[in-house]
Amino acid sequence: MDIELKFEADIHASTNRVFSLLADLRDYDRWLPKSSAFHGTVAISEGPMAVGTTYVEPGPFGTRHGTVAIMDRSTRLAFEQPMTLRPRALGVIGIKLLHTLTPDGSSVHLVRELTLSPQGPIKLAMPFVERMFRVENERMMQTLKTYAEANPA
Repeated sequence: MDIELKFEADIHASTNRVFSLLADLRDYDRWLPKSSAFHGTVAISEGPMAVGTTYVEPGPFGTRHGTVAIMDRSTRLAFEQPMTLRPRALGVIGIKLLHTLTPDGSSVHLVRELTLSPQGPIKLAMPFVERMFRVENERMMQTLKTYAEANPA
């Protein structure tokens, strides 16, 4: 039983700027403050950001081990980051994120599609988990919009 969530924003910045902010995991702490759900991105693999780049995002309920899955410059960016829950007996939530960027004059329309695939006992708590993911993704989208529009270069 996959859960699919969709978030959209019109951001008054260049497509390249918004893509760069999303793609550069090493720079997230500059524009995305930590929250109760997001504790930062660590252990990013060496080299430039590209398909296959790996990273870790520790959080209060588990650890996400992510990989850049798609990187089509300025148009699409996807991450796969299954989260092993704490305690481990609760299971795993498969997490896929797809960003699609569409230029619109001097702005960009960003669509962020999130797919959650719970495995194990966590399935019973998914209404609660879904709310938490919804709140955090709305915060991330608003923060990205605010930052990109205030810092267009």
